[in-house]
Amino acid sequence: MSYQQQPTSIITRKARVWPEIPADTITLPSPPTLPNPPQASILISIFFSLAGMAVYGYVFTHLNTGASSVFIIPFIAISGLMAASTLITFLGQLISTRWRSKYILRRYHEQLQDAEKQLKLLHWRERQAYMELDPPLARFEYTSEVYKHLDVKPLLQYPYNEQNMSLWARRAEDPDFMSVRIGIERRPASYTIRDSQRDGRIALPTRLDSYHDYAKSLFEAYAHVYVPLRVDLRNQSPLSIVGPTHKVILGRELMHSIVSHVAYHHSPEDVRIIILAPHSQEVAWQWISIIPHTLRYDARQSSTSVEEMPQEHTCAIGTAAVMDQLPAISRELGRREMLLGDNRQLQKSPLLPHILIVVDTFDAPGDLDQPTQALPAMVIPPSHPTQYRRPRLSVSPLKRPEMALALSRGRQLGVSVLCLCTNQSQMPQTSQLLIDLDEERPPKVLLPDNEEEEATSTRRSNKKRKQEKPDETRLISGIQARVRNLNEKPQPARHCLQLDSAGLEDLRSFALRLQSLRALTTKQLEMRTQVDLRTLFDPPLDLNAYDPFTLWNDPLFRTPRPLLRIPIGLKIGDEVQYLDLLKDGPHGLLIGQTGSGKSELLQSIILSLAFVHRPTEVNFLLIDYKAGLALEPFCHLPHTIGFLSNVSSPALIQRFITMLRVEAARRQILLKEGKTAPSLVIIIDEFAEMAKRTESVLDEFFTITRVGRELGMHLLLAAQRPEGIIGSRVRDYVQYRLCLRCASPEDSREVLRRTDAADLPASIPGRGYLLHGDNQLDLFQSARVTMPIIQDQMANGQAQLNSLLSLPFKGK
Repeated sequence: MSYQQQPTSIITRKARVWPEIPADTITLPSPPTLPNPPQASILISIFFSLAGMAVYGYVFTHLNTGASSVFIIPFIAISGLMAASTLITFLGQLISTRWRSKYILRRYHEQLQDAEKQLKLLHWRERQAYMELDPPLARFEYTSEVYKHLDVKPLLQYPYNEQNMSLWARRAEDPDFMSVRIGIERRPASYTIRDSQRDGRIALPTRLDSYHDYAKSLFEAYAHVYVPLRVDLRNQSPLSIVGPTHKVILGRELMHSIVSHVAYHHSPEDVRIIILAPHSQEVAWQWISIIPHTLRYDARQSSTSVEEMPQEHTCAIGTAAVMDQLPAISRELGRREMLLGDNRQLQKSPLLPHILIVVDTFDAPGDLDQPTQALPAMVIPPSHPTQYRRPRLSVSPLKRPEMALALSRGRQLGVSVLCLCTNQSQMPQTSQLLIDLDEERPPKVLLPDNEEEEATSTRRSNKKRKQEKPDETRLISGIQARVRNLNEKPQPARHCLQLDSAGLEDLRSFALRLQSLRALTTKQLEMRTQVDLRTLFDPPLDLNAYDPFTLWNDPLFRTPRPLLRIPIGLKIGDEVQYLDLLKDGPHGLLIGQTGSGKSELLQSIILSLAFVHRPTEVNFLLIDYKAGLALEPFCHLPHTIGFLSNVSSPALIQRFITMLRVEAARRQILLKEGKTAPSLVIIIDEFAEMAKRTESVLDEFFTITRVGRELGMHLLLAAQRPEGIIGSRVRDYVQYRLCLRCASPEDSREVLRRTDAADLPASIPGRGYLLHGDNQLDLFQSARVTMPIIQDQMANGQAQLNSLLSLPFKGK
């Protein structure tokens, strides 16, 4: 399926507004103490009073003895009054107790209802907040208890333009960077519920039992929430999705959902995606080839240059494409491992862009190539030498050596691996997280025979209670996946109740919306490891059409006196590092041990000056104490008025000093006459060795060039180590210092007054510091003049350079 290219739209980063997640504490009201009802013993007293009254009445009516019966009447009256008073007291206490109990229970119920309202609000706020952070991609069940009462909008319904605040919102410094949802889980709420009812005591039934059950139901209903289940791809890589054969489709849909969420929440400047899939799944993965996250990443090129080049994607489908992609992965991993040697890089933000490598399962017949040993012997036609010799993918990409660093050191290198396997034996041995799609359930609890009937009756009573009052927050039955940490101290597995999935039509619609989007970026956050000097000029120099007069006649550089401000490299963010010999000078020092790129930097400085200034404006005097291999290629430049190598004898050194004295005197005469002479840049390589052999040469040099700014004389001293030449008196003459990698912290401190240069990586030559101005320290990558070029350009470029070397300016 082909996709038509859409007009490009630029997306800028927005300020991220985090939803509020409640962390309150709700305390359920304590159960009240009901007033004690009147004692039942009062009824006994009333009974005996009435019984006595009945006895007296019987005696009075049946045993009437005349005058003696008169004495019985008072006893009958007293017994009746006592019974009546006791009954009235009992009834009064009973009515009062019941009224007070009813009032207390009503107030307790109102307090429970108030607590329920607060819990409902907190419960909704937390669910809504987590759904806003991780909404579903496309379709979902609106009637499900998970999304009930929530305002949820799928990602496909958002506008993919500048008005979308959540698009590409997650940055590398955010805690949820590379954390995406895979489904729904039930977990404890962020707020706290203090329940004084759950004390576990056994008591006789009371009128508070129903209220106790109500309070308990509040705790059970609101202590947990249904929220998206996240996995951390950055810190828990490799991540393996494992399921039986009939669950492979479900696992692949989950991978689609994960990749889609990564592409939506992360900018292509921060995350790049690589797909390694078999040819049998071309339809399942073809949609992702058009999103900007799968554009091929090259750390040596800026974002602007990438946009101008033909765009290649990193969606490798089929064995041939996978074998072409694996070497690129290996090179990038090797480059990142090299960058880890830079101690400064470890102290800064992680390596970007973060790379997500998605590996599909290669279990279907024909997904892998047959091993080479199985091929029959044949004669390879010379006209098609690669037809049968191309690399063959006979094992899963997870077992290829190109993936070893990604699987073992992915967290340090800024790489995550997401793979799909049909059984746990296919998982990488360094897997940190397992999403298990197997249908296996934990064993059931076996009850004794005499308890089985009781447990059944309990379940029936609970079911009847639920039918009487439906629970709006009923649990979702069934577990679709288990997420397990595979570290040394495993934690309990998290249960995914609903796995995310996405249909191909939704995925294609999602990809088409992202296809035309590009992130606004003007700088590259990562410092380059190689810089071509030709690219530092605007426009970049082209060897095929190089004309020295183009820059020499550029009005930007045409001033009454040469500015002597030249590009020498790039800083972080692709910002050009300039060296200003007038503003930062006139004299400087360059220190760098063997292999640090000192000679390359000297060559870049010389060639930059030659590119920008005419020979009538700038002259070179080049001296190399040793063999002179670094400076000898420039002895034929029309700017070079002198070149000396192997100046190890005192006579040659004295001759050189005499020449400097004469030149300084000549310039003083021209200055008095109001004339100007070309600026003279004196470069002395291995100056420390010269200073050790001839102690007076240091004083002679600075005596001659003390007024170098007025005379247009600029001195650049280069050495492998300071060797004690940077004393207090020398610092007064050397204004700027270039320091590449040093052999020891002491050497770095002697040059920069700090030890940073000793921590520069040995694997990146040309990385160094420029100390200039008011103690301003810049870290930069120096430009090279020996970058590899295409062979067919070499002849044309050499011819143009020869024209520069043959110009009739030398010695003027």
